[in-house]
Order: sequence, then C-alpha cells, then structure tokens
Amino acid sequence: MTSYAFVNGNIVPSHDANVHISDIGLLRGYGVFDFFRVVDGKPVFLEDYLDRFERSVAGLHLTLPYTRQYLTEKIYEIISLHQHPLLGIKLLCTGGYSSDGYTPTHSNVFMLANPFRFHPYEQGLKLMKVDYLRELYQIKSINYLKPISVIPQLKAIGADDVLYHKDSLISESSRSNIFMVKNGILITPSDGILEGITRKKILSFAQEVLPLEVRPITVEELMGADEVFLSASTKRISPVTAIDDVLFESGPFTKKLFDRLLEAEKNS
Repeated sequence: MTSYAFVNGNIVPSHDANVHISDIGLLRGYGVFDFFRVVDGKPVFLEDYLDRFERSVAGLHLTLPYTRQYLTEKIYEIISLHQHPLLGIKLLCTGGYSSDGYTPTHSNVFMLANPFRFHPYEQGLKLMKVDYLRELYQIKSINYLKPISVIPQLKAIGADDVLYHKDSLISESSRSNIFMVKNGILITPSDGILEGITRKKILSFAQEVLPLEVRPITVEELMGADEVFLSASTKRISPVTAIDDVLFESGPFTKKLFDRLLEAEKNS
C-alpha cells in the first residue's frame, strides 16, 4: 500500500517527499514535532496535540504558514489515504532553508503517517538512569541526541529507555512522562518535563482512582515506589518493571488508570 506525506502544502507519495539539504532542521537540529494516534480513522485527543504543536512552534520562534483548520483538513486527508486501523501521524516544523546554515527562515512543515503497534502492557519496560536534563524541555524539539547516543548502553543491559535525573531529582524518560505510586498515592514530577498529552489526561481523572500529588520526586524516593509507570502516545500507560537493577511489580493502581485512560480515549 502506498503511504503519503504532507510537504509544505502538498500531499505526495512518501517516496516523493523530499527536503533540501539546506534545511536547518537537518543542519542544526532546529525544529519541533508532535505525534498523535489515529484509531479506526479517529485522531485521539487531536486538539490537545495541535495546541502543544503550536506552543512548540512559538517556543522556537518559528511560524506556521497554515491555519489550524487547514492542518486539520490535511490530517483527515492523510488519514483517508491510509485506511489503517492504527496509525501514527507526526507533524514537523523546521527553521526552513537557511542560506548561511544557521539562521532560521521560512518554516518547512511536514506530516508523516505510518502504521504502528502499541507496546504490550503486559511486557512492561526497563529503564536506565541517565544524569541529564533536556534543554528547553517544555518544547517538543527534534533534538534526541542524548537518548540515541546511549542506545549501546541500553542494549548492553537490556533496557528499553532512559530515565533522566539531575541534582537527585527525576524528570522524565526520552519519550514519556513518569509516575509512581507509594502508599496508595499517585505522584508525578512537576518540573523539568515536557507536559505530555497522555499525562494531561491521566491528571484529569486520576483522583477518581487515588489521591494525586504533582511535585518534585527524588531518585531515592522513586526507587522505593510500590508501582512505577510511563505514559506516552505510543505506550498509553506502560508499567515499569525495572530501573537499572531495581525491580518493580506491575500493580493494581497502574492497571486501573490504564483502563480509565482507554475510556477517555473512546470518549475523546
């Protein structure tokens, strides 16, 4: 089946979707993106993702040359061309073609679509602690230099992803927010994070399941948690089964929140 992409106002077969080598996203990693799921032809939490995409664009002083209505129409056009029950759509906005290789110009906007599968809930995830705090963490930038550079270390210990911490405080994973449960209380970091859309939805209903605290979390506190899980568009909610050599159980509160998130998706 042919896949399609949006490139600066045109929808073309993906094999014809090209970017010039002078794009500052390629030369300097200057750009933003967002990603959302489409289930049975319906984008999940679309307005929330477009809100964040626009905030990221503004955060890097870029300009979207299209209205939200226009982008939404193109999103649905892309969806109709793929007809896949579970689709992931990525929006990108870069600093454009730069004559000096450094200064942003007119933004380039792209949209990619690909089928994908959720990480199995039952499988859980193993994390590796990394001493790091992302630059401009409130912006969903295309800069993933740190987590990609440590892939060999991840593979060496059988870990799935990183867990960032700095000055004894945890923040997030490379593509996910983190939560912990301790003594029947749900706790998630308040600072140093990209505010995920799945995280936002969990926070909106969490207190229907258990008490909630949004505050700084120390590494020591996390390692003594009863339950730990990640939240993300591609994971929904995934239990964390290990951080380095410390093991965790996939507990009942994580599963209750996962089921509640599925309900929110259906009603979005």
